[in-house]
Formats: sequence, C-alpha cells, structure tokens
Amino acid sequence: MDTTVIIVSYKSDHLIEKNIAIFDKKTQIIIIDNSQNKNLKRDIENNYENVTVILNLNKGFGQAANLGAKLAKTKYVFFCSPDNYIEKNAIHDLKKICKDLKDEFGILILSEKKEIISKIIKIQKPSGALCFFIQRKIFLEMSGFDENFFLYYEDHDLLKRFLDKNHTIYKIPIKYTNLLGSHNKIYNYPIEINRNWHYMWSMFYYKKKHYGYFYAFFTTLPILIRSLIRVMINFKKSEKRDIYLARFKGLYNSYKLKKSWYRPKID
Repeated sequence: MDTTVIIVSYKSDHLIEKNIAIFDKKTQIIIIDNSQNKNLKRDIENNYENVTVILNLNKGFGQAANLGAKLAKTKYVFFCSPDNYIEKNAIHDLKKICKDLKDEFGILILSEKKEIISKIIKIQKPSGALCFFIQRKIFLEMSGFDENFFLYYEDHDLLKRFLDKNHTIYKIPIKYTNLLGSHNKIYNYPIEINRNWHYMWSMFYYKKKHYGYFYAFFTTLPILIRSLIRVMINFKKSEKRDIYLARFKGLYNSYKLKKSWYRPKID
C-alpha cells in the first residue's frame, strides 16, 4: 500500500520498538523524535531498514507531524503515537476501506478498542483523533496541523478545518489500544504542569480561532475563576496548587494573545 506511517515521539523509546514491529517490513515508517535521542536513531535504523528517525527540535506535535508528512513520498500518511498500538491487519483493512470509498474521503479515524463501533460512521463534528489515516496531498493543501498549538487541540483544529472545506471524515471500526501517554500511568509532576498549562492555552486558542475572541472568553472565564479559587483552597498543598496555577496561567496567557511559550524541563 502506498502509505507512510508517521510517529511523533518524545522520550518514548521504551514504546517505539513494540509499536513499529506491528507493521509489515515493507511499510515505510518515519519517526520524528522531538527529544533528539541519538541512541534511538542509531538503534532503530540499524535494526529496521524501513524506518527513518529524524531528530527534531521540540516545537510541538503539530510541527513534527507536518515535517513527517513533507518528508513522506506516498499517497497516504498514517499518524500514530508511540503509545497507540493498532491491530495487526490494520494497514490491509485500510486498503480495503480506501477501495470501497473510492478515495472519496479526507480523514479516516481509527476507533479506540473500548469503543463499540462495527461500521463506518460519518463524522459531523470535530473531535480528538489519536490515530488516523489521511490523503497526503489534501493534508498538505490544508497546510497540515496549525503549528501554533504546542500540545492539545491540534487534532480538533485539523478536523474542524477539513469539515469546513467539505472534506468527508469517517470513523472506522479498525481498532487501536492506547496506553495513556508516553510516560505510562506513573505520576510525573513536571508533565502534569505542562499538560495543564497547554490544555488551557490550546482550548482558548482553538475557540478564539474558530468562534471569535468573545465567545472563547466567556465560555472559558468560569474555568479561569475556578482555577484561581482552587489555587487559594490548596495554597498549602504545593503540587495541587501548582497544577491549578498552571491552568490559570495557560488560560490567562491565551487571553493576552501570547504564544504558547511554556517549555518545562522534563526528565
């Protein structure tokens, strides 16, 4: 199949090899590693002829995914995170669906294993998409992901723009299993701060971009107020306080139209 698998990685070397082993050795895979792990590049490229690892300065998922799509030469690209494991025959089944649809689609979104989906469903509203298949030409014509998003909502934004341009999006019954983040389920304080800051920033930016500043402001103002109240309630509980403070700061920076600048050091 004329497909390139694109995996964006950040300190996910413990998951990568298991992920790429799912795919046929004839399938081209591009890994964009935002942690610039030279050992990962050496080990993977020495063991897998069909895999290319690009060491990339971390500018967010969207920028890395766009880079992967530009480097690919195939008709289709398949975006998959290191912690998303697809079914063994997924690529073969995708080929059949493409043939059945006669390529009349913009995006095919895979279903999470726990979802009860047995047939192809047409998507009417934008939502999250962790694992999806797309026609590369259309993706590039749409300028790919908005690189102003560093983390969160870049997939919602992409789907919203596709739907606005009348590109059909389907959710399909091919399954993937999500392992809940590249750092597993272990609590990591800097990661939680990072997630909360960027989730709030991206939420406001997405709403402002598509529905206007005032809509975004008034629909997120209660969240800003609740976050500030929780900062005060948890003032002596440093970690809880800092998480709510990160939410407040992310949203407040987005209100002020500042770029998504927060970049903590994560080990």
